[in-house]
Order: sequence, then structure tokens, then C-alpha cells
Amino acid sequence: MIRAALTCLATTAHADDIACMMNNGESLTFAIDRNQFVAPQDAGDPPRRKVTQVSFGDMHFPAEPFLIGPVRGFHADGLGGTSVMFSVAADGTATYANTRSGETLTGTCEDR
Repeated sequence: MIRAALTCLATTAHADDIACMMNNGESLTFAIDRNQFVAPQDAGDPPRRKVTQVSFGDMHFPAEPFLIGPVRGFHADGLGGTSVMFSVAADGTATYANTRSGETLTGTCEDR
């Protein structure tokens, strides 16, 4: 019983669950599983794709999360050649940019 509990604790996922309110009134949520960023155990292992699921208003789509120092966010390629970049600064300020349409939104985020 104790062994099972310790194994469960050792494999517990550490995820940042982020909820944002954008300046257009839409909510945006996503999670970053920090376990996806762990270095491979063997240098010969192939690179692993990092994935998160994003909910933005009525849209739901997969994206590739990133961590750059205190900045968290994601990048997603979509239909019609769209490319979306979303970043959250350490103070919770957020920027959403669609490079194809030129749309840029700002907002605030917090950890849930």
C-alpha cells in the first residue's frame, strides 16, 4: 500500500492550469504539463512533441506550449495558414497574436 502511494506521488503530473480573460470579453484556458519539458533519459531518444488543449471562446484546438523563463504560452498553426502565438508574463498580462489576420488581443491571466 505504501509502495503504491509513493509510486503515485513520484509520477504525479505537475501542470500549470491557466485561465485568462481577454479584452474582447472571451475567456481563454490552457494547461502546461511541466513533465513534458523534462530532458530525455537517453540522448538517442527522439524529440517528444509537447501538446496542450486550448479553449478560447467557442473554439477548442491543440497547441504547442512553451516555457521561456517566467513567460508561459503556446503556439498553434490553424486552418487557412493561421499562426497564433499566446504569451503570459510573470505579472499575468497576456498577449494573443494571429500573425495571418494581424489580430492582437490583450488580457490578464491567473493560475487556477
